[in-house]
Amino acid sequence: MSNFKLQFVTLFGYDYAKGAKELGVSERQVRRYVKANKASKPVEKLLWIMYRGYLPDTGPWAECSISYHNNVMTTPWGKVKPSDVQFVHRYKWSAKEHESMYKKLKSETKVQDKYLFDLQEQLLDIVGYISSKTVNKQ
Repeated sequence: MSNFKLQFVTLFGYDYAKGAKELGVSERQVRRYVKANKASKPVEKLLWIMYRGYLPDTGPWAECSISYHNNVMTTPWGKVKPSDVQFVHRYKWSAKEHESMYKKLKSETKVQDKYLFDLQEQLLDIVGYISSKTVNKQ
C-alpha cells in the first residue's frame, strides 16, 4: 500500500498548487488525496514514479532514486550527480587508456627484469670464477 501523503509532502512540501499542476489534477482534489492518504490509481502511480525518481522499483534499480529537487541519484553506494553520469563514457575511456599503458609498461618491465636477472647470473658466475681462482692461488 502506498503512502500518498508522505510521498506528496516529500516531493512538494505543502505546495498543493505545484503538486496539482505536476499531477494534472485540481488543487482541491490534491488536498482531498492528501487528507485521505489515498488517490486514484493513475495519480498514485504517477506520484510513485516521481517519488522514485522515474526509476523502476524492481531489479537493480530498486535501491536507487533520483531526487525531484536537486536531480541527484541516491544509490546504496552514495550519491551520483548528473555530470557523473554524463561523463561516465570519459571515465571508461580513461580507465581503458590507463590499463593499456599499465600493461605496456608491465610487459616492458618484464623484459627488463629478465635481462637484469640474466645479467645478475652472469656477474655471479664471474665473481664465483674469480673467487675460485684467487682461493686456488693462495
